[in-house]
Amino acid sequence: MDISLTSFIDFVLKSGSPKMTCAKKIKNQIGEVYDPIKDYYKRFRDAIQELHKHGRPKNDISEIIGELPSSKLENYKKMEAGYKRFMGNKRISWFPPERENWFHGNLNIPINPEVGLEWNGEKYLVKLYLKSAKPSKDKISCVLALMRITIPESDYSLAVLDVRNGKLFLYEENMLQLLPLVEGEAESLEFILGKI
Repeated sequence: MDISLTSFIDFVLKSGSPKMTCAKKIKNQIGEVYDPIKDYYKRFRDAIQELHKHGRPKNDISEIIGELPSSKLENYKKMEAGYKRFMGNKRISWFPPERENWFHGNLNIPINPEVGLEWNGEKYLVKLYLKSAKPSKDKISCVLALMRITIPESDYSLAVLDVRNGKLFLYEENMLQLLPLVEGEAESLEFILGKI
């Protein structure tokens, strides 16, 4: 069963009846064909990738994104401002990010950092966090722990970027302590999905 990383981590961190609601939502998503029109953040992710692949200046983000419907305008402006803040005066270059899947039982969770970035001689594999709610420490830690066990050891740092706040979170060894929780929740999710 293919389940998005975002949906899975949301399930891991919920408790009580919201956890069941989350599982039902995941059940409804399984088998759905990906539709870019329903992907609210696609244009932003694509714009960031194009920006770096072609070495364009950060002020080109709006131009790359293009015209937006009014329903997206405010959110996209906040993400753009946060991303520009993150870039600051860094001289950033692009490399293709590695992508892998985390398998547990019958679950398949894609681990897909959107960008590979290098600055000051350091390489970073970066997962973009685009939601308006500030990410919890546990959410960041779970994502980075899964990235660490899924993506082979290499010469780059693993990171999650809270785009709206321009804040970069780096992987730390103690984040692996959450893996038993994550694995247990994967087993729980698989069991629940088989019952609903």
